[in-house]
Formats: sequence, C-alpha cells, structure tokens
Amino acid sequence: MKKAVLIIVAISLFSCNSQKNKKTDYEVNKNETFEISLKSNPSTGYSWKWMQKKNSKIVDSMSTNYIPTKVKDNIVGSGGNEIWKFQAKESGVDTLKFEYCHSWDKNSTIETKKIIVKIN
Repeated sequence: MKKAVLIIVAISLFSCNSQKNKKTDYEVNKNETFEISLKSNPSTGYSWKWMQKKNSKIVDSMSTNYIPTKVKDNIVGSGGNEIWKFQAKESGVDTLKFEYCHSWDKNSTIETKKIIVKIN
C-alpha cells in the first residue's frame, strides 16, 4: 500500500514538473511563414511593438496588418486584431516579446505578450 502511494506521489510530482516547462506557442520549419494575432484597438492610439526586432536571429518580421472586428452597425472604435507575419530564418527557440503601447511614449505600456517560437 505504501509503495502504491509513493508511486502515485512520484507520478504527480513528475507531472507537475513537466507542466512547468516552457510551452511552445508556435512550431514551424525553417523558411516557413507564420502569423501571430494580437487583440488591438488603434482608435485608442495604442498598437503592438515587437521589442527585440533588431536582436532576433531566428525570425524576420515580414508585415503587420490590422483587421477590424466585424460589428453590427459599423461601430467606430470597436477594435480588432493586429496580424504580425513572420518568416522563420534559423533553427532554434526564441521568445518574441510584444508591448501594447503608444509609439511616442516610452512609459505607456499597458500590456505585454511573450510568444515562444520553435524553428525546426
């Protein structure tokens, strides 16, 4: 009985440890493209900024596009999504960091996102 309890406890601990490992948000092959969608509302003056654009060696940003959410009666300022398109350059794992801020104000960040990308 004690042996069974110890095995169950060991399995539970192992399961908890594996869940603490970083989860990959995107996994793509070298030279493939992928898109990241971030909720946004440019009518507020805020937009997403990719923080380590100059330092990333495994991905390149190809384009950014805003897609407004379809709403009844074309409500102005309803928000939508910024779609960031990337190309995988080199094999590896990187964390893409984004800040939702005013482009002209360094102290305006109201949200951050970290996206883990694995390039095969």
